[in-house]
Amino acid sequence: MMRRFLAGVAAAWLATVALAAILAPALAIHDPIQPVAAPLSPPAAGMLLGTDALGRDLLARMLFGARFSLVSGILATTLAAGAGGTAGLAAAMRSGWVERAILWASNTLLSIPGLLLALMLLAALGPGLATIALAVGLGGAPGFARLSRSAFLTARRSDYVRASLALGAGSRWVALRHVMPNARTELLSLITTQFAWALLGTTTLTFLGLAGDLSLPEWGAMLNDGRSHLVAAPHLALWPGTAIALTILSVQYLGSWLSRRTEPPEAPRQALPDGG
Repeated sequence: MMRRFLAGVAAAWLATVALAAILAPALAIHDPIQPVAAPLSPPAAGMLLGTDALGRDLLARMLFGARFSLVSGILATTLAAGAGGTAGLAAAMRSGWVERAILWASNTLLSIPGLLLALMLLAALGPGLATIALAVGLGGAPGFARLSRSAFLTARRSDYVRASLALGAGSRWVALRHVMPNARTELLSLITTQFAWALLGTTTLTFLGLAGDLSLPEWGAMLNDGRSHLVAAPHLALWPGTAIALTILSVQYLGSWLSRRTEPPEAPRQALPDGG
């Protein structure tokens, strides 16, 4: 009962964040980039979250920041899951040099920390939010490939898949018809975990000032802006930091809860006959 309640709270928070991102232009009273009041104003009527060091409305920046943060996290997750999942599926369905090459490439890239790999890509491609999403997505692909390969391999070794292959079904058809659908529980858990890591990675890089545009209303960049005003105006860091933490925790918990809910029921154990 408690798990269902917490899952409902997590789903409600994520729905709120998603609606805030979609309806940001309609919900924001002020422009998120232009100053509207005195700098470092506390929360008050008309500006429910106060203003930042330049006098910009924090509520408007939080609403538009949800859009930038979520979109970059979703893009990075899509890239990591698409590239890594394709490689993992190919490694599970093929043996020999294909599987060895994919595992060798994944292990080689995993020897480099994901954040360091993203920083290397940013150094080569230049700063920017799109570049950050690309770098975080490519940095998460090797790990997703290894983990998804294990999930696909478990489904690949099932009896019905072996029977389909023995009857002459093509590997591609078996992969799309049997292997992928029966690995959905593990994939759901992997994708939600990947999104949590992607959101953390993108906000970390924007916190480091790699988003390019310093006026960009993005949660990580806003957290960095509030870092130098923790004593005089702690609300500058409180709102984006809380939003990042709650979103990551909600995605992680809801993904874990959904994975448990979609697991196939265990077959009942048959009692062994008595006898000596």
